[in-house]
Amino acid sequence: MAIPLYIRKEYFRGVTLSDKSAHILEFHYKGENVDVFENGSLIFHLEYYLESKFKADILDFYVTDISQRGKGYGSVCMLEILDQLKKKQVTLIKSPIGYEMAPVGYTGPEQYYSLMAEFFEKTGFSISGDGDAAVQILG
Repeated sequence: MAIPLYIRKEYFRGVTLSDKSAHILEFHYKGENVDVFENGSLIFHLEYYLESKFKADILDFYVTDISQRGKGYGSVCMLEILDQLKKKQVTLIKSPIGYEMAPVGYTGPEQYYSLMAEFFEKTGFSISGDGDAAVQILG
């Protein structure tokens, strides 16, 4: 059963990345997919599933260009998307952390888990007890 969640389909947002540079990002919401563009180029993708009106599971997310990883795009995009979900009354969001989710470019599980733990901490998530998921209560 699909649960409708209406978020404005497209909008621009000014953000500041970790190097203090300012950027204008364009957020596109289509169903349970969010694509973020800068100057017409896709920079971030997130796919989620609404388990209920109040609970969402992130299925996949990534910064599309390996050379742009680590600059803050993922964090600012995730924070903006979480803010939009919170405004629509989603109160719990969960994301898997498993290495099988790792996109190309990581040297191994240790590097991936270290980077992901740092990313999730920056974006307000807590790592589950068994370490295979990140959870955040919005609100």
